[in-house]
Amino acid sequence: MADWSQIPYDIVQMIGVRLDAVEDFLAFSAVCRSWRSIYSTRKWTPGPQVPWLMLSDNENSNTRSFFSLYREKVYELELPEAHGRRCWGSNDGWLVTIGSDLEIHILNAFTRVRMRLPAPSTFKFLFDVVVDWYQFIDKAIVIRKPCQLNGNEEEFLIIAIYGPLRQLAFTKPGYASWITVEESFQYRIMDVACLNNQIFALSATGTLLVVDINLQLPEIVHLAAPPHQWAREQVFLVESLGDILMIYQYIYVGNLNHPGEPVQFEVFKFDFGAREWTQIKDLGDRAIFVGDNIAMSVSATKLINCRGNSIYFIGSKVENWWRYDENFMDHDSGVYNMASGIVEPFYFGADYPSHYSCPIWLTPILC
Repeated sequence: MADWSQIPYDIVQMIGVRLDAVEDFLAFSAVCRSWRSIYSTRKWTPGPQVPWLMLSDNENSNTRSFFSLYREKVYELELPEAHGRRCWGSNDGWLVTIGSDLEIHILNAFTRVRMRLPAPSTFKFLFDVVVDWYQFIDKAIVIRKPCQLNGNEEEFLIIAIYGPLRQLAFTKPGYASWITVEESFQYRIMDVACLNNQIFALSATGTLLVVDINLQLPEIVHLAAPPHQWAREQVFLVESLGDILMIYQYIYVGNLNHPGEPVQFEVFKFDFGAREWTQIKDLGDRAIFVGDNIAMSVSATKLINCRGNSIYFIGSKVENWWRYDENFMDHDSGVYNMASGIVEPFYFGADYPSHYSCPIWLTPILC
């Protein structure tokens, strides 16, 4: 049998940098110690990645299960830092986590690097709020390297939508507290996206807002009204190819003769010149991933088992989740085809969400 550890390091490195998928690189690094060293030093240039689905927390294990669309396979990774914690996913491998100890961290799910963030006690509430630990934050978003604060580039910006009024706050590793955007309680923030070093937010009434954190007192500026009457189950904001898209998700009731699909989506693109929304019917080669995470947009052209012109959705309301069954069309998960309006389920194995943990999308990046 060949001794793979005897292959010269330079040749091993040349092999490693030609691997595009995280799954292949992880398998490559498991061959032997010398091959693992390529992984340890991160001498790897990844191609575009298909988001993984991080499944719900297992109360009896320090591992987490990740479903890969690329391989259609579940991977088990040691991740004790996420055990017993509510998590929110991102498009660059990082999670935001909070636990019953009321500690908040950002955590790379693949390198296990972790950085502590300020405690939830530093959030500003307009009135006394008594909630369970997993309800302090409704949604958390990691923005890495695209935004600047006071002219200095920062590695991470973490944004939280929190409290019953869905207020907005932000922080960075090393900060002593969360900085609340004082006006945000008036709008009830639903989602946030970043484009060209600007932070955009969407209110509960559908108003598009610009959040300026470069001021001593961060402020919100009204940018545009919603595209039409606001009555949707869920809404997401996503940056895609230099555009800001608004994704409406709602339940289609139908009737006995035409029951329709259980979930429908509408997509709108914002025209910055006209300051108005335009509905679009075709996403081209783009696939959008939404759930209890930052909304993600990827090109499906060169990605295996990733469908363009589609929306992959995972419900973020834990109370709506039951045991996932291959033959059950769940209203809370599936792939929506923009051309046909048809929802197809995708089976990722049985999952048992807890009261604080449901599946989330996370793009695997090893840095």
